[in-house]
Amino acid sequence: MQKSMNQFIKIFTLFVIITTLSTVSIFAQDDKNSTDSNIRMVKIKSHALEGNLIGDPSIREMAVLLPPTYFISSTMKFPTVYYLHGLSNRKAGHLANFDMLIKFYKLMKEKKLKEMVIVAVDGTTVFGGSYFTDSPTIGNFEEYICKEIVTLIDSMFRTIPYRNSRAIAGFSMGGYGAIKLGMKYSQTFSRLASLSGSPLSMRYRKSIYKNALANHTPPRTIGELSDTITFEKNWSLAAAYAKAAAFSPNPAKPPLFLDLPFQFSASDDRDPVWQKWLDDDPLSLVAHYQSNLRKLDQIYIDHGDDETTLGTEDFIRELVRYGIGFTHYVFRGDHVDELYLRHVRMLQFLSIHW
Repeated sequence: MQKSMNQFIKIFTLFVIITTLSTVSIFAQDDKNSTDSNIRMVKIKSHALEGNLIGDPSIREMAVLLPPTYFISSTMKFPTVYYLHGLSNRKAGHLANFDMLIKFYKLMKEKKLKEMVIVAVDGTTVFGGSYFTDSPTIGNFEEYICKEIVTLIDSMFRTIPYRNSRAIAGFSMGGYGAIKLGMKYSQTFSRLASLSGSPLSMRYRKSIYKNALANHTPPRTIGELSDTITFEKNWSLAAAYAKAAAFSPNPAKPPLFLDLPFQFSASDDRDPVWQKWLDDDPLSLVAHYQSNLRKLDQIYIDHGDDETTLGTEDFIRELVRYGIGFTHYVFRGDHVDELYLRHVRMLQFLSIHW
């Protein structure tokens, strides 16, 4: 107990916490009196992200949705879902689905969704996204989420501070992150959910990245990267750089501090950079973390019947191979179809036993 308390104090003192900088008044006027305080914007100074090689900020914001009855009782505690966003345009990825938080609140108020705290985490970088991975180039996002943020939220709000009342979930890049962090930190989370996790088997996207990087001249500065490699102009190239910063960082290679795959004359199968990407592939991690996956109470995975390059089926077959239970939902459509309904279905599934 003393060791745990000392660890908590040590972690807590690393934070410069700006507790609740603002309460966002985003609800309709009719709900104003009862809901003004239920979405909080919280900032944290992360020790885990501090000193990243590209100079991204270590002060980060998160959106915290508190359930409707949070202020009715001063003793009631709630389970928590940590939500990870998809690859974004390099700014405020945690706010991409902000409107959905309002809808989730209303569903809770109407008793159509069980009450829970939902924490929308910021995982953006100058490359567009972190893949929620530890990397000297972008910072240690695993530690930032699974240790710093969880500790902070449990200290600030009336959560149930135990693994069996915590879930980690996400969409696209966030679905990838939820699966990886869920399997690696089963002592912290008991449930995980991935909506169109991208990718769950990296090999399905190999040709996409290889073609994007063919005959490509790398930018000379971070500024040039931001100006010329945009998601609007070339999504696959921007995604390749985001993955390189996360999966193949190179501290000895300024100014971007990363290695790109498919830059060698050797065959792709012997490309050491591509192999690093495969090593961080959820499919590759199942064998190593199979015992952790078995400890999870719930695993939820969805994808569209038109999504063919995520590798979801391969990942699911690997779960079956190791006897790991899961729920798999295939919807009609592509990556962003039925997004709101899929999020509601996911939250309802995660909260079945809460």
